Amino acid sequence: MKYMLSLFLMLLSSPGMAHVKWFSDYSFQEAPLSLADLSHTSFWGLFALSLISLPLLVWLDKVGEKSVVYGKINSFFDRYADHAPLIMRVTMGAVLLMCWQGDSYIAPEIMIPDPFWGWFQFLLALLLLFKETTPLTGLGMIFLYFMGMKNNGIFHMLDYVVYPAVGLYLIFSNMKNEKIKNLDLPVLYSGLGFSLCWVAFEKMFYPFWGLSVLAKAPALTMGLPHDFFLISCAFVEFTLGYLLIICLLHRPLAAVVTLVFFTTTAFFGKPEVIGHTILHGALLVFIVKGPGHHYLAPIRFHKSTLLRSLFAIVNFVILFAILAFPYEKMAQGIYEKSRAEMSASAHPRFDVPEGSPKPTVMIHPEKDETGGWNIHFMTTNFKFLPASAREDAVNEGHAHLYLNGKKIGRVYGEWIHLSLPSGENKLKITLNTNSHKDLYVDGQQVSDEIVISEERDVKVEHTH
Repeated sequence: MKYMLSLFLMLLSSPGMAHVKWFSDYSFQEAPLSLADLSHTSFWGLFALSLISLPLLVWLDKVGEKSVVYGKINSFFDRYADHAPLIMRVTMGAVLLMCWQGDSYIAPEIMIPDPFWGWFQFLLALLLLFKETTPLTGLGMIFLYFMGMKNNGIFHMLDYVVYPAVGLYLIFSNMKNEKIKNLDLPVLYSGLGFSLCWVAFEKMFYPFWGLSVLAKAPALTMGLPHDFFLISCAFVEFTLGYLLIICLLHRPLAAVVTLVFFTTTAFFGKPEVIGHTILHGALLVFIVKGPGHHYLAPIRFHKSTLLRSLFAIVNFVILFAILAFPYEKMAQGIYEKSRAEMSASAHPRFDVPEGSPKPTVMIHPEKDETGGWNIHFMTTNFKFLPASAREDAVNEGHAHLYLNGKKIGRVYGEWIHLSLPSGENKLKITLNTNSHKDLYVDGQQVSDEIVISEERDVKVEHTH
């Protein structure tokens, strides 16, 4: 009974938790859980409950097929089926414009590397004004996705397979060849379904990210234990994605999910609007289009309720296994790579002796009117010197400069000019001895870190 109640509650709130990265300070340097770690009572209970729910949903779908009321509702929406491409053009235009304004692309946490790409998205939005140029926007979206893969890695970008799926939809739906045109719905269903299934594993393998979000918005859990709520959300999201792929309860399911996304905006605000508008567009297409008239929905491969139920259960298990094992391996690989990079960039420690002058450093950024930033490194009890082979000293040496966690070079003077990517950027400076050892005072590294962002005003936050 506990599981039944929790799954019902998750259905009302879990889609809003779909992309935890938008709302948490995630880091791939945190060790993910393994499948062995997930083998506990709650996991297997929810897994079993997901399987048990599938025959019930198949039965409801069969009842709907025979219902006169449901038939009239389908007939009503069928009248608007031809508007589906227009719906996607409008919603995708909104997505591109919001990303342009927010200096991001594809998702709120993926920042554009250069202002050019913001204007590129603005151009893609303009091309959606005309049916003839819409396929160019589709091609541009696919290009942006592969750029995201290059900059952020395949593992991260698999969360957003719906993005190139929408790009293909915009291309296929404008084709004159009927066979190619009829691929638009299968691609869209599969892309959105896969994205929901894949991102569900994030809550299983990286629960600490989701728990940090729930700590800020405990009302979401409706009094349930946070860890149980989180893994329940994961199973609901995976099940929703799976149902979209096999087209079970297609129109009712799309309506429920998009309504829930709208209601959770009150909790998560603007990032959710930016990130989920593309999903709203796809779901609205599903509502007006249904499974389509040329696409045989996978769940309809069989006619009887029993065979459809067995089909749904068996393929649920297969898809879960097909995605879970690669996710575990890729997550562990990303973790090991991040740890290796961190170790490679680490330097020996040099503790300033008691009684010696204590060096300090502070970053002071100044916007350059001609472009970029003039960064002033203000120090006390420390002198910048060129590369030197002399012995380590407390009050002389150089600095190491980091941008968004990556070391970008050494500093041998008080000033440097930098061109920074759009959006928020973390700039960190550490004071180092002549042999590159990090200076420490009273157990704390001698460093300064600031966040620079350009919106309406320059925002600078120091973290010593």
